[in-house]
Amino acid sequence: MGLAENRLCQDITTEKLRSLDLSIEAESSLQYYPNLKGLPSFRRALASFIDRRFRPRKKIDPEQLIVASGTTAILDTLALSLAEAGDYIMVPAPYYYRIRNDLEDRAGVHVLEVPLSSKAGFELTVKSFEIVHALARRQGKKVRGMILINPNNPLGDVYSQSFLIECLHFAFKHGLHVIADEIYALSVFDESTKFFSILSLPIPDPQRVHFIWGASKDLGLSGYRCGVLHTRNRQVLEFATAVGIFQLTPPLMQRRLEHIISDDDWLDKVYFPTYHTRLTSVHRAACAKLAAMGVKVHPSKAGIFLWADFSPFLSEPTFAAEHALFERFLDARVYVMPGNASYCPTPGWFRLIIASEKNQVLEGLHRIEHVLLSLPLEKLSSSWRLF
Repeated sequence: MGLAENRLCQDITTEKLRSLDLSIEAESSLQYYPNLKGLPSFRRALASFIDRRFRPRKKIDPEQLIVASGTTAILDTLALSLAEAGDYIMVPAPYYYRIRNDLEDRAGVHVLEVPLSSKAGFELTVKSFEIVHALARRQGKKVRGMILINPNNPLGDVYSQSFLIECLHFAFKHGLHVIADEIYALSVFDESTKFFSILSLPIPDPQRVHFIWGASKDLGLSGYRCGVLHTRNRQVLEFATAVGIFQLTPPLMQRRLEHIISDDDWLDKVYFPTYHTRLTSVHRAACAKLAAMGVKVHPSKAGIFLWADFSPFLSEPTFAAEHALFERFLDARVYVMPGNASYCPTPGWFRLIIASEKNQVLEGLHRIEHVLLSLPLEKLSSSWRLF
């Protein structure tokens, strides 16, 4: 329940993979060095897939797509191409924990956190960006851009069309790049919520907007290591192509994925209906179980996780107490990610992955319940070990 893998449709995905024509594996073109941007046929299939699923205002040009070994590789590439070591990119906190690694480990680009208040429901506003950006400039920091994870990880929030347009105009005003990570775009389970891709909006500066998606979450194929970048920035395209040899998605994986994303009949009638039904069902069951324990859950609309508030069960309102509770969960043989690992400004929040078979999720929650019921009998240790 801590690793963000989507196993909800493993049965039908496995069946689909077994049904693929294995003759594709014998194609002579797959035996030699591939196009570093991605196989041309796969990029054409991706362009059609994005056109259909994300509804961009302008038809996607396959030549403006880059295929790489996951969104981590793409974020690393964007950090190297958009900024210099020591520069900053704004990221609302809490956020997907690897963003810090993806930006800093090789490129040396720092995360500039935009802290969100739990008391305000972790609401993100353009004013939040404005305050952090203005302070950074006064401090002499070079801010190159902002990352929007939409739907959000770990909150599960889906940003409105009007908010995204505001963000684009804020970025345009200050000459900032916008990196839109939409890897959970097709995992919206709330029927009343409409997802708007950054590609579907009027973009004032197309050269500074970069779209990311991957097969890991929505399609449950994290082992295929495939992410896609769309950008109209020629320099970014050239750089991403030049470094492509270091982060190729194996051509065989590209061909298999090409067959999957091109099968609209299977996606529309089998995969996505089953996926959304199962995701909705397990989400409701998990929320009900947590509510019975007295645990408040953030009202997420999408994603494969819950963002849950365990702060009432902390021995004290500190990250040390949060970590102590995390260790108690581990002792009960259930792993959930503490909020501090996602750079949450407030102690006590945990991310719980629910994209598994329902009984398995409920078993994990049952173990958590046992831990919570034992807390009044024992005071949590306040010892702190770096997570």
